[in-house]
Amino acid sequence: MLQSLSIRNVALIEECTLTLERGLNILSGETGAGKSIIIDALSFVLGSRADKSLIRYGATSATVEAVFAVDSDLYPLLEELGLDADDTVVVRRTMSETRNEVKVNGAAFSLGMLRRLTASLVDIHGQHEHQSLLKTDTHLDILDKYGALQPMLDEVAALWADYREVCRALSQFGDEAERARRLDTLAFQIEDITKVDPQPDEEEELLKTREKMRNAQKIVGGAAESLSLLDGDEGVGALQSLSIALARLHSVAHYDKPLEEWAERLDSVRIEVDDVASGLRDYVESFDFDPGLADKVERRVDDIKRLKRKYGATVEDILATLDSCRREYDALQNAEADIEKLTRRKEECQRKLYNAAAKLSRARQAAAKRFEQDITAQLADLAMKGTRFAVSFAPVPDIDEMDGKIGADGFDQVEFLISPNVGEPLKPLAKIASGGEMSRFMLALKNIIARLDRIETLVFDEIDTGISGVVAHTVAQKLYNISRTKQVIAVTHLPQLASFADHHYLISKSTVGDKTRTDLLLLSHEARVAEVARLAGSTGEAGKAHAVSLIGEADRYKHTLS
Repeated sequence: MLQSLSIRNVALIEECTLTLERGLNILSGETGAGKSIIIDALSFVLGSRADKSLIRYGATSATVEAVFAVDSDLYPLLEELGLDADDTVVVRRTMSETRNEVKVNGAAFSLGMLRRLTASLVDIHGQHEHQSLLKTDTHLDILDKYGALQPMLDEVAALWADYREVCRALSQFGDEAERARRLDTLAFQIEDITKVDPQPDEEEELLKTREKMRNAQKIVGGAAESLSLLDGDEGVGALQSLSIALARLHSVAHYDKPLEEWAERLDSVRIEVDDVASGLRDYVESFDFDPGLADKVERRVDDIKRLKRKYGATVEDILATLDSCRREYDALQNAEADIEKLTRRKEECQRKLYNAAAKLSRARQAAAKRFEQDITAQLADLAMKGTRFAVSFAPVPDIDEMDGKIGADGFDQVEFLISPNVGEPLKPLAKIASGGEMSRFMLALKNIIARLDRIETLVFDEIDTGISGVVAHTVAQKLYNISRTKQVIAVTHLPQLASFADHHYLISKSTVGDKTRTDLLLLSHEARVAEVARLAGSTGEAGKAHAVSLIGEADRYKHTLS
């Protein structure tokens, strides 16, 4: 239920707060006083398009805040949207020239999230805003709600999900020609990789070997030159010089103790250098450059690079691709058995889905007959006695034709048809030209399905346009009937409807200085009588008496219901 609506800097409204109650809340006022602004502000905070022209002249931003009391049925949606379960929801929306901000219970919300939430809180019906009724895809939902068919819908939706899953699994196999082409591709890829047979960490070793092969001449030359300097083929090498130096030290070492220590150290150096020279000699003599091996290494490196370009950035990726190809190849080779199994399962799912959808369709058609009778009776009360109403069903497809014609809600396509005048053929509801007839049809519909709808607040914006006299009184009764179980907010110019108000608010316009402003006032009983008289076009004592009579008649009707 909408508890309060606070508006700041919206059109002519500088600042006002509308506190609302359960029952029938009536808003009335002179033409141009700003009644539509209230509805525009409410639509804005519920998630409608941000029209920056609504920002009050001279202000930089406009803000609307709505406070709702909710019951536990809404808790799952609140939690799904990231809010704590709470019995109060505060929606605040601000717009300026540069930004559009939405907060719900202090948390930032996107417009999509806001609309998901408010769709369960408020339903607005304006004189020219019956889009939901004009869209045929809503007609099926209305009929299902009327017939209380949700359990059947849930069953069809579950079977539809199973059917889609098995169809998806079958589609992955493709047709026989596609499978053959895919098997050829996989076989080529498997052979391409296994022929090279790359091994983990192999590439690093290959690159080291290739580097050695490419620099073989430098390597051998450097080692041989080092050996020559140590062992000395010509002249005196390092080893010979060390031996001579060691002999000289030994010849004098007995004269001084330090010389003996240096001789020992020099002997260790000579032994180490001799060992290095021996190693270099073996290395140079055994080094064997094999051009064939070098070519083999080059080819191996190139093969691995080629595989990396085709199958992955690393050898590990290539091996993962090989494993995936082998598994897919095995699956496709066994496809015939799997396809046969899935085909049998598809046929079973199709049969179950079709039977459930057919059962749902029969229940819908039975509900449609009752719905037609209820709507026709309601329209007769609203001075549309000769009106014919029907629910049109598209032909039911055969089971072999159901693909493409069935969904989670079955295969029914329905549309509401109406003939407002005797002798005229039934036509789609969207073809009705009269706004008054459309308003009355919507009111008849709401009287029937309001008890089925979880939305607590219904807003009617001058839906009584084009209605007067006895029909106006009947419209008032029906709106009041709805307000017994729902919170109803109605903007009206009809005295008959205003007389049924549980709470009556006057919207007025005034000039303060050089600015125009719109204000809201909850009327006392005396002020309410005066406003009903004004709406009736009566003045003086006669007008007051007429207004009192209308209010008294409304009170007596309410008393008969209670």
